[in-house]
Amino acid sequence: MQAFRDLQAGIIPAGPGARGLVEAFSHVDAALKDAARADPKVLHDDRHLENLLRKQAKTLHVGSANYCWFRDPSKALCLRMAGTPQATKPLVGMCDSARCPQATHHPCHRPVWAGQAQSIDVFITSPRIAKGEKQRLVPERDRALRVVAEIDTATGAAIRGGH
Repeated sequence: MQAFRDLQAGIIPAGPGARGLVEAFSHVDAALKDAARADPKVLHDDRHLENLLRKQAKTLHVGSANYCWFRDPSKALCLRMAGTPQATKPLVGMCDSARCPQATHHPCHRPVWAGQAQSIDVFITSPRIAKGEKQRLVPERDRALRVVAEIDTATGAAIRGGH
């Protein structure tokens, strides 16, 4: 519900799965508008919206750094990496949400990614860490910073009044 409400407020999700989620939520929004035109009434709860979102909610797997909208196992990067494309649930521990086409990042995930970038910076700037290890960590930090920037861009569009 919160991800849908955010989208209505112009806070667009970031991440590889953002476009698919926006499209799915656009269908839900259109159904709500059609229902309001066909049968206008005051709803005292979100039951109608919950019913429309139920299909999406069944695919949602909540992670600390992303939401996984596990709609199509064949597209799940974690299952492809593990060699288990027939699995019925994502392998959250193997999630690479910056690359998975079913993952989205929302404002609530920003602290996790920003914290990861900060933690990696500690190692990169430490004189005790080997040069080769520092070089290996730079792309990881850059990826975390890219995700933070994507979340900020999506959130900033809502703050500036755009979508």
